Amino acid sequence: MGEEILLSTRFWTHGYDIFSPSTNVVSHIYVRREKPKYWESVRRTYTFDVEQPLGLLVINRVKYLIGYPEAARDMIWPKSLLTAIEQFAMGSERSLESYLSMVGLDMKQKKVLPTHWCEVGNVPKGFEQYAHLYE
Repeated sequence: MGEEILLSTRFWTHGYDIFSPSTNVVSHIYVRREKPKYWESVRRTYTFDVEQPLGLLVINRVKYLIGYPEAARDMIWPKSLLTAIEQFAMGSERSLESYLSMVGLDMKQKKVLPTHWCEVGNVPKGFEQYAHLYE
């Protein structure tokens, strides 16, 4: 539903650094047959004709927050999607654009660009002071 990119962009723009250790230190069991996932529990409550539009509304709010051109303020409908949007907006410590550049996302062209720092295990540009953590 977009929570991963929304949370990581908000953390980043509020000044938090994001690291990916070379060894897993935390994980979760994604496939668990005895416990329903969000979308499974929603389907128990709502029919598909309600659940799908509800999901699209949530996704459009996420798209607005992370800068998709087709989700600009004047294009969002219904306008109630922007209710209390300031509470969940990006921070002011770093730009959304710097995050998108670091992770290789081009929202305007809808492309994933190469992130050589990640692919070969180098320190991202601008984070050289953390190089000792990668040794």
